[in-house]
Amino acid sequence: MSAVARMSPPPPSPSISSQDHERRFLPSRAALEDFMRATRPWTQPCVYDARLPFAFTRTTYFDTEGLHFLDSCRHGHTQRLRLREYAGSATRSEPPVLTGTRYLEMKTNTGERRSKVRIAVSSEEAVALLSGAALDPESEAARLLRDSPHGPVRPWVTAWYQRGTHANADGSVRFTVDEDLVFAFPPQHSRVGGAAAPERLIHHAPAILLEVKWRANSPSWLRECLRHLEPFETHDSKFEQGMRSRLDAEMDAP
Repeated sequence: MSAVARMSPPPPSPSISSQDHERRFLPSRAALEDFMRATRPWTQPCVYDARLPFAFTRTTYFDTEGLHFLDSCRHGHTQRLRLREYAGSATRSEPPVLTGTRYLEMKTNTGERRSKVRIAVSSEEAVALLSGAALDPESEAARLLRDSPHGPVRPWVTAWYQRGTHANADGSVRFTVDEDLVFAFPPQHSRVGGAAAPERLIHHAPAILLEVKWRANSPSWLRECLRHLEPFETHDSKFEQGMRSRLDAEMDAP
């Protein structure tokens, strides 16, 4: 498939829950190109906003003062609470701006299996989450925080990266390519059309991150493509990398 899939962002429903499988890789540029070429007969690139075809993601991770979410990563049942905001630019040279699509998410990984609860949030709710202000107790976001296995929480670190997405025709297989990953201190705003890139940088991670997700049983063509990526597989996550960077920055501070 050579066409670009024009896809709309998911509708802002109050709660979206999903469960599927996920594997992560840190491939070399050559290995990534081989994978892209091998999957091309079954997948196509996705563009969610034709006006802003270059897509970026700003993800802020939350944890308790006791780092309970980070500690879950050591026990094979990783839990993450995050605010995910989407951004884009019309050209590579223009600064990305926030699109207004944003979600509060609770994600759990156990081996290859992952589940995710996603709540659409408003700009005002996002600012409250980033600043530690109170949410409307009747809001879906407040309910998700109350249902969280750990709390109270605060924003710890933000991951910012350019993201390319590819999917098959029915969306049952999807993979994302994250590049130019940087970690930063959490932002203080979430304005539609506002500058999206973080300003208070902590660390730049030069590696390419490839995440492959699928529902139910993986098709045979995907299993064959993944077999060639096995030397590059990683079980580390952006959350763990970012939290380590944040904690290292605090230790290095005068």
